[in-house]
Amino acid sequence: MNLSEYLGQMFDYTYWANKRYLAVAEGLSEEQLYRPHGHSWGDVHGIFLHMMSSETAWLKRWHGESPLGHLGKDEYPTLAAVKLNWQKVENEMREFLASQKESSLLEPRKYANFSGQVFTVPLWQMLAHIPNHETHHRGELAAMFAIMEIPHPEEEVIQYFLDLSGQKKA
Repeated sequence: MNLSEYLGQMFDYTYWANKRYLAVAEGLSEEQLYRPHGHSWGDVHGIFLHMMSSETAWLKRWHGESPLGHLGKDEYPTLAAVKLNWQKVENEMREFLASQKESSLLEPRKYANFSGQVFTVPLWQMLAHIPNHETHHRGELAAMFAIMEIPHPEEEVIQYFLDLSGQKKA
C-alpha cells in the first residue's frame, strides 16, 4: 500500500465515523446540542463546527491562502448548516487527495498558522493530522454524549475496517 492509498483509507474512516456521530447529534434537543460541557469547543455544535472549520483552513492553506482564524458560530449557527457545508468540504478534500501523487505527498510545504508562524512539513503529515485531529474531537463528543446518557456508536478504526469487510459486530 502506498501513502496515497493509506491516507485515502484514513479519510474514508474519518468521514464514516464523523457521519455516525453527526447522526447522533441530529437527534439531540437544542438544549443538548448547545449545552456547554467544558471541552475544547464548548458544546456539541461547537466541536462539529471546529472540525469542519479546521478542514476548511487546511484546504485553504494548500491552495495558497493563509486563513486568520476558525469559522464562527454566526456563519454556521445550526448543525444542519454545518453538515451541509461539511459535505462540500469533504468533496473538496477528496478531490484534493485524489489529485496527489506519491511525490507531491512527500514534498515539503510551507504553511502559516493562525498566529502567522510559518512551518514547513511534508504534505502527507498535514493530511495525516486531520484524521488524528478529528478522532480527538470525536472522543470529546463521546464524553459529552456519555454525560448526557446518549447512546453513541463505536467509532474506532478497527470498527470501520470490520464494517468495511462485512464483519460488523452485532
